[in-house]
Amino acid sequence: MLSRRGFMIGGGSLLLGAFSPAHGQETWTSYQNARFGTSISYQEFFEPDPPPANGDGQSFTGPEGANFRVYARHNSGETPASKLAELVADGSHPNVTYRHVADHRLVISGVRGKLIYYEVYIFSGRGLIHAFEMEYPARFKADYDPTVRRMAHSFTGP
Repeated sequence: MLSRRGFMIGGGSLLLGAFSPAHGQETWTSYQNARFGTSISYQEFFEPDPPPANGDGQSFTGPEGANFRVYARHNSGETPASKLAELVADGSHPNVTYRHVADHRLVISGVRGKLIYYEVYIFSGRGLIHAFEMEYPARFKADYDPTVRRMAHSFTGP
């Protein structure tokens, strides 16, 4: 016999799973860019879009309007601080709610319309900038935050 607490937790999980695959069965896979070595783990409910001709990365589309891109490009002298200043100044990153600048890493997050954006940039010693950019509906923040956190921790660039 199920306890009331077990029923409530299980029922809630089923209800959440019906609205968001982020809380459904978690099956993870990995992507690694052959050209630059950028890699990330992601949930399999994200579908890869057609790859770009230049082979610099990959974009993925998920449920509920979520999407992410992973790519790398050559660094033309940017630093984490200068990249942050550029993103904020050009108006493409309004309503910043979180920013972290380190020696070789930039993280920025905020709200753009009805979407939350979360971006990580790794400035490698090999003259590259590796990027992970994600957007997802703000109404699903609680569902997507654990997924984004795990993706961000898995994101690497040589």
